[in-house]
Amino acid sequence: MQGGPHLALIARLTEAVRWDEAVRRHEEDPWSYLRRKLLETEPPLRELKVQLLQEATDRLLKDLARPDMTTAALPPHREAFEPLLSSGDFADLSCNLDPTLDPELRVRGAQSVLAEVKVPTLFDLEALPPQRRSEVWAKSVWAMARRLQLDALNRIADEKGLESERRRRYLVRRLRNNLAEFLSVARGAGGAVIRDEITPFMLSRLEASIAACLRFLNRWR
Repeated sequence: MQGGPHLALIARLTEAVRWDEAVRRHEEDPWSYLRRKLLETEPPLRELKVQLLQEATDRLLKDLARPDMTTAALPPHREAFEPLLSSGDFADLSCNLDPTLDPELRVRGAQSVLAEVKVPTLFDLEALPPQRRSEVWAKSVWAMARRLQLDALNRIADEKGLESERRRRYLVRRLRNNLAEFLSVARGAGGAVIRDEITPFMLSRLEASIAACLRFLNRWR
């Protein structure tokens, strides 16, 4: 995957974890800067997920039309679609991923489901009341919050408050460093903040990490 929303997403994430002299010449508040840059991931993220969905759909329909398709061909398709669809749409699609069905029925069923799906992003999920968010999403954000040590940062904020600018700068510096470290895990030598190819697995973790960061940063505006 080259260019387009993929590179735009990488650019926003790269900017988010920067707080060097060049940035500080134009920005005064590292807290609001990090929050704004993470919010700016929404357009390229949405476009990227739509693009990935189309690519996954093309691959799936091609395989479903094969009369010799076996269950061994299904796991890669499930892995590709699960981060891209709501839990309900994914369940509907899964009903058509049955190799015992007639190939023509499989194709028509999958086409019918995929023609109606909407691609939710973290911003759609986070806009829902907590009780309406899926358990899978809740667990993903919780896991990434732990990975980014947000449990410790939230504890400091709870105990000491966020009124102090000095404390906010300290907390956002720790968060920025933790996020940068997470993004660098898949980094190539001398490469971008994340590798050129964003896999469905990495995409789901990226979304959960952005959501976890924004929950913390939204505590102070």
